Amino acid sequence: MMGVVLLVLVLMSFTRSPYKPPQLVTAGTVHQYQVGAPKLFESEKVWMVRLPETDTMMALYGGDPVSRCLATWDPAYVFRGTKGWFRDTCQGSTYDLAGNCFDGPCTHGLDRFKVILQQTDVIVSLTDFETGPPRDNSAKPIIPPQ
Repeated sequence: MMGVVLLVLVLMSFTRSPYKPPQLVTAGTVHQYQVGAPKLFESEKVWMVRLPETDTMMALYGGDPVSRCLATWDPAYVFRGTKGWFRDTCQGSTYDLAGNCFDGPCTHGLDRFKVILQQTDVIVSLTDFETGPPRDNSAKPIIPPQ
């Protein structure tokens, strides 16, 4: 009898529709973000960043490309004479405000998602994923206002 019950439960699991994560996430309005002060959306592991100078929005995937540990924002961390960098909590890779790789074992920047601006609303497309740019130590880092 237990075998029949188990078989029925297994068959029922195949008839249920699998969970589908949201494809678009509303991340508030542009005015909710301070320039140079990233904000983490923990459940998606997405850092929302409002860049200085261009005033554009970026959605960076917080998982480090090498270790897959969460890269955290450290506004007090000083590297190359400036404060404010993303740091991989496991292997120490260092990324600028735009997620570009500058130090550690990383070979490319943090991966990113497409950001859609509808008037002042910020929408992140979690299905439009792009690998971060290759590491370029000679590039000028994008830093928060000092």
